[in-house]
Amino acid sequence: MQIVKPAEQVDMARNKRLLNRYRYIEYETLRILAAWLPATARMEYKLALGRFLWEEAQHVQHLYQRLREVQTPAFRPPDDPALEELMAEAINAPDERSLLTGLFRVIKPALTKAYRWHSRQTFANPDAPTLYALKHILLDEAEHVAWAEAEFAGQPECDWERYIAELLAQAGGVTGHEPRAEKPAPPAARAPFRTPITAARDDCFSILEQHWGDAEARGQADEAARRLDEFENYSQEMLAAETVALIIHLSPDMPWGFVYDSARHCYDETRHCLLGIEWLRQHGLDYTTVPQNTRIYAWRSQYDTATQYCLLTRGNEAHAFPHRRRSLARYEAAGDQLSAQYVSYDMADERQHVAFGSKWLPELMAQNNIDMPVEQFIEETVALWQREYVSGDLPLHAERQVLS
Repeated sequence: MQIVKPAEQVDMARNKRLLNRYRYIEYETLRILAAWLPATARMEYKLALGRFLWEEAQHVQHLYQRLREVQTPAFRPPDDPALEELMAEAINAPDERSLLTGLFRVIKPALTKAYRWHSRQTFANPDAPTLYALKHILLDEAEHVAWAEAEFAGQPECDWERYIAELLAQAGGVTGHEPRAEKPAPPAARAPFRTPITAARDDCFSILEQHWGDAEARGQADEAARRLDEFENYSQEMLAAETVALIIHLSPDMPWGFVYDSARHCYDETRHCLLGIEWLRQHGLDYTTVPQNTRIYAWRSQYDTATQYCLLTRGNEAHAFPHRRRSLARYEAAGDQLSAQYVSYDMADERQHVAFGSKWLPELMAQNNIDMPVEQFIEETVALWQREYVSGDLPLHAERQVLS
């Protein structure tokens, strides 16, 4: 019997090693985007980051599902210090534009090239699940690269972008197969990342250093004013996205399922923010005139991640439903289909967020060494939320923790 030498270059062993490298890059990119979301000032970038990090989560999930079929455990370090150095350094960009050009004009085009090569070189029928995963990941990655090409068109390569390219070359490229370059020297612009305890906004916004509540809580009777107030508040739900992103960043040891759910939670909140922005625009209003209540983020960020998560999911989100249901009834009665549809979709998302809170609070409590029954912790945290948030005080305590 003749022995046939296959033309394919990616055998099983190489496939596992490559998939693990891809998974590592996609996962670390997700965590970098989450870390930078609160620190990014430009609202258009914040909205984009919410979508990108959720799509990164879909990529990791595709790769995770394939990896767990071919190796145990599914998540493994890449066994390449140079690749680990690349992703550890990518977060230390001097500014948000440099961060995005390094990720989207260097790393993502290289990933796209590697995925296309891999798709041609693996065994098509035996490895069909990998081909399926890469095909769907490539749809997003091509969009990400196109976004960066349009957003940064005409912007020359900066020192940081060159540094990221040199670090990638030191790792032998995405696949590790390319000739390895020498270790590069970091540029003078390198800025060690510091976890943001305040939410950045660009200069087009004014900052409101207190919680103003909502129209219903203030007893505002005018229906038009109440409706405007509700959608102005929607336009500020970036604050919730920033809290979820911060929790992702500060929780590197949480299970993958938590990160996956939290990426969706974060993306939902950026979409709710955009929902408010779109509603205001459709009514001829400029969302940048709405003062930003960034103190809400600063107030939540002073607490451990379990408390932050509980304040958001079991405080704000669980308690929003009576108000939303009344709003929905009023909009439907008035024939305001736009507002009714927006609120309906928001409520669907928020139900899922409350479920995330119930699902993941015990694990976050354990990560933070909080030793008490979950229901007791929820009760005490909701009381804190009522005392400090609902009251409008939003105190920043002198002993607030320093985040690393």
